[in-house]
Amino acid sequence: MKYRSEIDGLRSVAVLPVIFFHAGWQLFSGGFVGVDIFFVISGYLITTIIVDELGRGEFSILRFYERRAKRILPALFVVCLVSLVLAWMLLHSRDFTDFSRSLVAVASFSSNILFWLEADYFDTAAELKPMLHTWSLAVEEQFYIFFPLLLMALWKYGTKRLTWVIVAICAGSLALAQWQVVHAPMAAFFLLPARAWELGIGALCAVYLRGSPVPIGGALRNALSLLGLGLIAYAVFLFDDQTPTPGVATLIPTVGTALIILFATPGTWVQGLLSLRPMVAVGLISYSAYLWHQPLMSFTRHNALNEPPWYVMAGIVLLTLVLAALSLKYIETPVRKGRMPRLRVFAYSATGLCAFLAVGLVVHFNDRLNFGSGRFNVLDEQIAMLDYDNDNDSLRQASWVPLRTYAKGLDCLVSCKLGNNQRKWFDARTDKLRVLLVGNSHSKDMFNMMFMSEEISAQVELARFNAQVGELTPKNAMFSSENYRDADVVMIVSRYDGRRGDVSILEDLVRRLRDDGKSVVLVKSIFEFPTYLGGKWTIFDKIVHEAYSEGLTDGPAIAARSNAEYYAVYKSGVQDERVIEANAEIDRVGKLFPGVIVLDRMDYICSQPDETCYSANDQLEKYFPDYGHHTVAGAQYFSHRIDRTGWLKPVLDLAQYKQSAQVSPMR
Repeated sequence: MKYRSEIDGLRSVAVLPVIFFHAGWQLFSGGFVGVDIFFVISGYLITTIIVDELGRGEFSILRFYERRAKRILPALFVVCLVSLVLAWMLLHSRDFTDFSRSLVAVASFSSNILFWLEADYFDTAAELKPMLHTWSLAVEEQFYIFFPLLLMALWKYGTKRLTWVIVAICAGSLALAQWQVVHAPMAAFFLLPARAWELGIGALCAVYLRGSPVPIGGALRNALSLLGLGLIAYAVFLFDDQTPTPGVATLIPTVGTALIILFATPGTWVQGLLSLRPMVAVGLISYSAYLWHQPLMSFTRHNALNEPPWYVMAGIVLLTLVLAALSLKYIETPVRKGRMPRLRVFAYSATGLCAFLAVGLVVHFNDRLNFGSGRFNVLDEQIAMLDYDNDNDSLRQASWVPLRTYAKGLDCLVSCKLGNNQRKWFDARTDKLRVLLVGNSHSKDMFNMMFMSEEISAQVELARFNAQVGELTPKNAMFSSENYRDADVVMIVSRYDGRRGDVSILEDLVRRLRDDGKSVVLVKSIFEFPTYLGGKWTIFDKIVHEAYSEGLTDGPAIAARSNAEYYAVYKSGVQDERVIEANAEIDRVGKLFPGVIVLDRMDYICSQPDETCYSANDQLEKYFPDYGHHTVAGAQYFSHRIDRTGWLKPVLDLAQYKQSAQVSPMR
């Protein structure tokens, strides 16, 4: 195919915003769309090569994969090897195991699937995952497993039929993406089905340009290519983490990319701009720059307490470009232009992939062994002060143990393979108040507290139904479950998110619950305390590290300092609009329906008279492993707090009324 310098320049437009976005530079809030630009470019280039060879009758699937191996694997192997060494030096046991697991996914081109499966409450923050960026490579390689075969099968029927098939794939993929960004956003982001349309746009550009493009005047080509560049700039600077991607909104940068591919021809302003030597130079190293930037930034953050300052990240960006240039000169170009026999290319490729698979699997299946990792990361070293534990991921996982241990002792209603929602929680022989806790992981925290409270356990029997509030439409399985039927009270405890419909559905949900004869308790969203480095560190962790550096080891003094800091943050009132919106709606619905009980969790977490929010005890056991979930120690402490403060008195009043009247409580 004919070389187009502007395509290399367009690669620089794709890679730099991604790097700047991952560096945490707010100006490039939509820099993540660089990946979408790459998908379109990749679809265009690969399709152009394939259809040109099909047109000449020279296409070979083996040669296609040989080129892909020589293009993708050498630089990837070097980055993986260096990252493995850095991971062993800087990551402690759990993080090192997670990294090794990601090596397995990278080597099997399934990292997009791994990171999709990991996208839950126990997930390491994205910026702390050294190999997270390889998800896009996995998407491309999965696409190119079947796409060349599709082109081969349809080529004999002509480009018109081929075009309509690609259009149909794009339309179906985009429709799926738009549905998934609402109902399954992580699947939309990481998995091929919702991304195929972006590669398909590039493929359509290739098919169109290979045919007989409609002649267009220079002024119109200038205007359309400028429009394309403007659309990309709009997405890079105005999109943010609230933009639903890769849905319809992502048409802005992808169509912009297509306009440049189609109309930035020689003589246009955009072609001249993108063909400037600096733009082309960055474009030529864009693949290696993309590979290097995420591990370098991730390992830097793993060795920090706060987000590294801008000048440190600027240094990392510069190092990324230097390593990318060296990679292009000494790794990519020699391998790509070398005359190595095809069998040897495949043999070396398989050997490298198997080596990384083996290393990753050995660590994964022996994760309890001490591999000596993390010895060069002083910050992550376990601070040996009293009962302090800096492993917030482990603390979050441990907080599920009380609930899951209790649930395992319950009978199954249908099949326990469907989860604890299918267990029989209530005992028909008891006259205790039957409270069904409904919500996400915060309902687990409420279960732990109430279960650990002797006063509440004596009068209340608990059940839990795991669901996001927005899922509780009339046809939801909860309403037909035995536990719902037997419940006296439904207590909704969740982290509300209006994007899921949690807020808009609340009034109709409460009306349904009351119509079914249930007493209703609405618990407000918890105040979300700030965390650092995507949730790796809490305010308490920051206070402990500061105290440790000062030589302060007195547990009560450190806890008091932390409690005061939490209170100051709480009283500042700085909070996510999502939390404010949800709590305002809970208050409104509570006033709309007489008898609905509204509770504020901050009433037991903080004490206004004492000007403190309880974040840890004198032994330095933390109560929050993140922005607001409770550790086991936190649940134990707060179970005593809710008893002392009478926070659940309205619920206990319902329990006493039931026991005295021996009938279900009135609404």
